Amino acid sequence: MKELNELAKKILDELVQIDKPLLVLAGPGMGKTYALAYKIKHLVYHKKVGPKEITVITYTNEAAINMRKRISLKGEKEIYVEQSLQPSIICTMHKLGNRIIKDNYLKLGLEREFKVLSSGYLKQILMADCAQIVGASRKDAEETITCRQNGNCNKVSDLKCKICDEYIKLLRKFNYIDHDDQILLPCKLLNENKDILQNERQKAKYLLVDEYQDINYSQWELIKLLSGDKPGNLFFVGDDYQSIYGFRGGDPKYIRNFEKDYSPECVVRTLTISRRCPPSIFKGAFCMAQKYNGGYDNLLNEVKFTEDSDANIKICNFDQQNIEADFIARKIREIGPSYEVLVLVPTLDYAFPIKRALKKRYVDFTCDYDIEKTDLYLINVLLGWLKNPSDNFLLRILLQKIIDRGASDIPAKQTDFVGREDSRTKREIALKQISDFWKDIGKGKTLYLKIKVLKNNSSFRELLNIISELRASYKNESTSCFIPKMIDGLKIWKDTSKFSEEINSLIEEIQGLTIAGGECNVRILTMKKAKGLQADYVFIVGLENNVLPRKNADNDSKAEDSRLLYVSMTRAKKELYLLHSEKRDKNITKTKTSTTERSEFVDAIPTQYVDVYS
Repeated sequence: MKELNELAKKILDELVQIDKPLLVLAGPGMGKTYALAYKIKHLVYHKKVGPKEITVITYTNEAAINMRKRISLKGEKEIYVEQSLQPSIICTMHKLGNRIIKDNYLKLGLEREFKVLSSGYLKQILMADCAQIVGASRKDAEETITCRQNGNCNKVSDLKCKICDEYIKLLRKFNYIDHDDQILLPCKLLNENKDILQNERQKAKYLLVDEYQDINYSQWELIKLLSGDKPGNLFFVGDDYQSIYGFRGGDPKYIRNFEKDYSPECVVRTLTISRRCPPSIFKGAFCMAQKYNGGYDNLLNEVKFTEDSDANIKICNFDQQNIEADFIARKIREIGPSYEVLVLVPTLDYAFPIKRALKKRYVDFTCDYDIEKTDLYLINVLLGWLKNPSDNFLLRILLQKIIDRGASDIPAKQTDFVGREDSRTKREIALKQISDFWKDIGKGKTLYLKIKVLKNNSSFRELLNIISELRASYKNESTSCFIPKMIDGLKIWKDTSKFSEEINSLIEEIQGLTIAGGECNVRILTMKKAKGLQADYVFIVGLENNVLPRKNADNDSKAEDSRLLYVSMTRAKKELYLLHSEKRDKNITKTKTSTTERSEFVDAIPTQYVDVYS
């Protein structure tokens, strides 16, 4: 261990001395965050760089907070930086972009107190509305959403650009920008205003970027703009095998093209000391990902491990999900409260049987919670609009939620997938009537006032009755009268079990546990939220074809799904369990059959790294 620590320090000392565009490739648990912190200290104390000349970009807000905490720890002498000398800017790229927009809002035609559209669900609704406004179908909005997420905005006269223009016009009408705008608009500003560009370049004289593998085109462009013609002070860290955010527009091609983008001066170095995973877990995960992504032929021969463990990956096959869930709960109970445990699932639906099994064995746990998919979220939207009837966006969410769940005479969302053609047409026509109202809504005109003109339309009669009655009840009646009408009108909590499940989940989220006593530090999360985490014991559930890899996956999708599994597997510090159940409830898998087959990714792991249990 001492020799490896000395070697690691020697490597880092060499890396921070490089005054050229530098990409540090580092696999899971190989110290890329530490390398970033080490570079910060070198800039501050050895190069005497001021706080206002260093910009550090992280992928998440939590990572930014953790980076500042870490360099503030006096006990970590190798990376400790006095608070007065720390970089002024350590934040996500979106937060950086938002600050640039705030500093120059007038040039973008925004009002001072502009708002950011934070709901992905609302974005989908508004984009579909705008598709209908320009004469397209709601489904045509999907390509436009993907295009904006990718960030490569080249204006042409095609349909997706028309939809995008209408969407931007709608947001600006109400003084909004969205998540994509936080990068796209700063790129526009810096390209068109040399004075702003020079000012921002001075703040990013030394630019450090974490998780470089997860950027999209507009983020790549913003980095290029900030680095300028002399990019010698760039320091990037990442790992293309950990690029898992394609659904947000992230693409590993940018990290793979680093040498092309910054040649001939650029340098690429690889950290090869693994401080997290036992050898078999890392090697098994790596070989699986390599099969679908290629590259790194010699890496396994170069990696050195601080964990001297012979623990293999444990592959467990079960007849059905309840047996699997009981196995997980029993093993966690045996592990005890002194070790950290991660249970990773494809979606939160897979967590329900596991949560039941853990409760039966009195095991404490925390579980991720997607509030936007709950009835409680719908109640919050309703109450928000009732308090402020001029909030058109809240009303638009409310209308869509009521329609989609089949509470009105307009065909529900499931019609898009399994309904008759005439029902799909009826739904599209009704939603277009709502969409068209955006053209006339402005100051003094609300969506509620516009939609009320449809009260005699047979498709809208029930929808408007629900809205009007709830509004009247909220104004004039007691809570004991309002709540039953709300439950009945919105068709929420059709049975007490659904109500109980949501309340329990909310309490779990707030309290961070389900049962008093604190026996075990157990977290249940979706696999997409595992990045940056680690635990002694990791259980990965749902390793079935049509889940991982996803249904009808092409080569690119399989590659990304394999990277998601790679990231999930390499969270483990002691033991890793990969679990497959031959039968799962259809309401969990969202398929027509309850029978499943084991994921091809599991079979791609070389046999010398696994132990199989049935």
